[in-house]
Amino acid sequence: MPSLFSKLRLFRRLRRHGHTTRDAVPDPSPGTVNIDTTDVGVDAGSGHSETLDRQPRGQHPSPPGPRSAPAALETLPAELRHQVLCSVSDIGIENLRALVRASPVFHQQYLLDRKVFLSRALKSSLGNLLVDAYAVHTSVFHEPGSAIEPDTLRVFMEEYIALHSASPGQLLANVITEAEDLIGMAAFYFSVICPLVEQCAAIFLRNPSPDLAAALCCNLLGEGPQGWRQHLDMPSQEILALIFAVFRPWEIEEIDCIYTLVQLKYDAVFDAIQSDVARENLQFEDWTSCRPDTPPGSWDLDDDFIRECVQQGTASRGLPLFLEVLETSNHEQLVTTMQGYMVRNATFIESLLDVTAQEFRRRDHPSEEDRAEARRERLPSLGDMEDSPLLAWVMLWRGMYRNEYGGSVDETLKAWGYVFWDVGRLGAI
Repeated sequence: MPSLFSKLRLFRRLRRHGHTTRDAVPDPSPGTVNIDTTDVGVDAGSGHSETLDRQPRGQHPSPPGPRSAPAALETLPAELRHQVLCSVSDIGIENLRALVRASPVFHQQYLLDRKVFLSRALKSSLGNLLVDAYAVHTSVFHEPGSAIEPDTLRVFMEEYIALHSASPGQLLANVITEAEDLIGMAAFYFSVICPLVEQCAAIFLRNPSPDLAAALCCNLLGEGPQGWRQHLDMPSQEILALIFAVFRPWEIEEIDCIYTLVQLKYDAVFDAIQSDVARENLQFEDWTSCRPDTPPGSWDLDDDFIRECVQQGTASRGLPLFLEVLETSNHEQLVTTMQGYMVRNATFIESLLDVTAQEFRRRDHPSEEDRAEARRERLPSLGDMEDSPLLAWVMLWRGMYRNEYGGSVDETLKAWGYVFWDVGRLGAI
């Protein structure tokens, strides 16, 4: 993966071109570009695209559909097959994936101009969330044991905020121009976002935005997917002003609700595996019989302080691990997975979103949201419209704009995912 700073050079290209909201991804030329099938996202042995062909974990391959329609389309000239793939891509990446998996002919055609098709498909499926998906993809840039430098984080967030004023089409034309990035974003969408949204559907509405925001926080502030990272040397109020400046108050609360759900799940998992990872377990007998220290993979989850630190650290490893835990039903496999990923971290989201950090942030870094609250602005619920809070958030603050979240809201409400509730959900309670 290109380095963070090579990404930032791409970010600055967008600034030089200027921002607009009325552009679109240019229609591809009829010609095709050959892409080596051994590049990222393709299994060189089978020729299958990992991005579009990979099955979600725990699912069996879908039976092939009727062959009549694909067979008829497969006889079209290459130029028309290219246009078919473009049209299918424009109605969503799931449809592109279905066609590519159903037809070897269209699969080969897809490989010839994969960047074009993935660009159109991701634009259709993610819309304005494309910038958040790209930020998640490019934020996994640290090495295990390293720390993100404060200046690096400031530059990253400055550019991330700037890109929010660009349309998806302009991002794809000027910034997200590498096939490797598109493949990585599509893989994350299929392997993490889609199944995780379904897992949480009983509590949260089907909107991937908070999942992306929570993933970004884990990559920038937590242990991240690779783990064992040094802590960011920056005051909580500055991190709060820097990282969360791009989000509205209710969007920050969405992140906290996701994090609360993760913590509750890990707390239940710790109960289930506590005896398996205890130092007294027989699997550690060879170690404990001759050494006084704690063996690798062993945790004293009976100690409240250690348990809390490990719970926070493991939660900060990110959403792919959380999804894997949700989908694991075998106890031995669960123990093995947790032993491989559990990590101790004294703090993560809690210290950033508590009431004290918010007060310091208001004092040192006042924002437009603070001024809107001071003006006692009204905040109506506009239903499912983008950038609008759902009804439960509006009801909580009685229709007034409030720049409070995290520690200002009761934990029980977070466990219910209240901030995702709309009129239909509240009416069903």
